[in-house]
Amino acid sequence: MNPYPVTELTHFCNISVKKCTKIPENKINYYDFTFVLEGSMTYIIDGKRITLSKNDAIFLKPGTIRARDTVTCPVAFTSFNFHAQPDVTFPFESYMPKCINENIRKLVHVFPGAHCVGFAHAQEKCTNMLNYILFELMGTVSTDTNNVHIAQILKTIDTQILNKVTLHTISKDLCLSKEHVSSLFRKEMGKTLTAYINERKMLLARDYILSGEMSLSEISAHLGFDNYNYFSRLFKKQFEMTPMAFKQKCK
Repeated sequence: MNPYPVTELTHFCNISVKKCTKIPENKINYYDFTFVLEGSMTYIIDGKRITLSKNDAIFLKPGTIRARDTVTCPVAFTSFNFHAQPDVTFPFESYMPKCINENIRKLVHVFPGAHCVGFAHAQEKCTNMLNYILFELMGTVSTDTNNVHIAQILKTIDTQILNKVTLHTISKDLCLSKEHVSSLFRKEMGKTLTAYINERKMLLARDYILSGEMSLSEISAHLGFDNYNYFSRLFKKQFEMTPMAFKQKCK
């Protein structure tokens, strides 16, 4: 079973240009995920004009009628065209304002400049990067909540993920009992607090492996794991391969 949504990456670019040409109106037969890092650009999506600014994105499904205006001012943007698993459901709107966070911006900077050519295993690396970004965005969408306590818990986890964030520290911050926090979180999120924290750490682990800036043991320690074997088991549980196997695949 392939745990990743993307089956084939047909186009990738991460570029900064003074201007770019118009894309004529056409019906696409692939997914188009494009986001702006600096500047702005305007698309026409199913007849609706949408201007993307810094950290805005479009996510277009096969069958969408797409066009792009000529861009006459400097713009930096990243674009993926791809095919996905037939049973995957992406919970995204066509226009995704301010969805690109700092982690995603840092990740795409690892792949500067051009299309998927000229580098060893470039296609595989860029595909893995896209899968990470999609998982990151799906996690953001799926954890949207109106419960103020859950919203605060999720915010605390995201900001304190590299620290010793636990059920005890979170319940203390909220002035609620551990039992109440545990029950509330499981009811709202469908999983335990510990499982959610570990899932978020594994997403970061994959980010760090892709960047190539730390060894696997350094990543494990950086994420707060005293036992590398435990870290490796959690990674394999989430991605169906060990950190070492994932690192080898990304080379």
